Amino acid sequence: MPIYEYECTVHGAFEGMGRMADARANAPCPSCGLESRRILSPPAVARLPRATVRAHERNERSRHEPRLVQREPAPQTEEGRARPARSAGGHPWAIAHG
Repeated sequence: MPIYEYECTVHGAFEGMGRMADARANAPCPSCGLESRRILSPPAVARLPRATVRAHERNERSRHEPRLVQREPAPQTEEGRARPARSAGGHPWAIAHG
C-alpha cells in the first residue's frame, strides 16, 4: 500500500496509507477528524544534486512564510533622480561594473 501525505487545516501535514484506487479521496485528520486534502509530496530520491535539494528545502520553507528580500536604493543625482547606468566600451546595452 502506498503512503500518501495529507494536510489538515488545523494540525498541518500527516501521512496515511491507502489503496491506489482511493488516491484522490480525502482522509480524516488523526488528531481532530476533519477531512483533509491530499497534498503532493516529492518522492524520496536520495541521489539528487545538493543544489537541487537546497532549492527544494528553500521552497518548502517559503511555502507559508516567504523570505523578504530588500534592495538597496539606487544612487541618486544631485537633483534627486536615480543615476543612469553607465555603459562600457561604447556598447549601450552593456552596463558597466563600477
